[in-house]
Amino acid sequence: MIKDDLSNEEYHATDAVSSSDVKKVLMESVWHWHHASYKSSLAMDFGTAVHDIRLEDGKNIMCGPATRRGNAWKEAEAIAQKEGKLLLPEGEFNEAYECSKALLEDPICAKQLNAKDAMKENSIFVTCPVTKLKLKARPDIYNPSDKVMSDIKCTLDPSPAGFLRQIYKFRYDAQAFFYSYVAMLAKLEVRHFCFLSVSNKPPYKAHMHNMSMEAMKLAENDVMRTLKLIAEAKKTNTYETGWDRFTMIHPPKWMEERHDFEQGE
Repeated sequence: MIKDDLSNEEYHATDAVSSSDVKKVLMESVWHWHHASYKSSLAMDFGTAVHDIRLEDGKNIMCGPATRRGNAWKEAEAIAQKEGKLLLPEGEFNEAYECSKALLEDPICAKQLNAKDAMKENSIFVTCPVTKLKLKARPDIYNPSDKVMSDIKCTLDPSPAGFLRQIYKFRYDAQAFFYSYVAMLAKLEVRHFCFLSVSNKPPYKAHMHNMSMEAMKLAENDVMRTLKLIAEAKKTNTYETGWDRFTMIHPPKWMEERHDFEQGE
């Protein structure tokens, strides 16, 4: 099922496994996933604002006073909450627009963002045929004409080498396969999955990163294994860390090398 009329809040409120759930298990454990609670941060708010500007014309964000202190901020915050909008200080609001503008200044990123038939922030709900889990995904952009799915990422370093490290540090590769898998189950063909990365600090620069078939295949192995772990945990109502009963601590190699050096002096 594909829905184009769900808000971000409504999407997150639905009971289904998301790519964030999969990444939580991959990077930590099913125990950490089961006990996790959502907490926003200033960096996440900035990323949300950039997404909203580029995908929804900024209709869900609001420019506030210069700082988050004082009565002026409290009054603006009350208005923003009433209207269901994200409030940003004036400086951050302007920076989010500058950051989002950089995405359009890159011709490759702009081609995806400006595609006339682009499906933006559609919510996809399916059932995994392997695990019987309900799955959900909300890709930023899907272009039916070229079968490309894209996700915007605000990052410290959008360069080829820098973003590669980010991909595997935060398991964006797993997100790429998960989104493609959910889309496939919903009868959407994804030939390429791309990240439209943009630096979150000036000077703002954007760059597209296209996931290779090899990267997607490796991610597939991890994602499917993780979905099976989640399904088993739900079935047995058992959520474990996967840690051994106890750990024997041995000195790291650099400690041993330092000791040998000092002994040799």
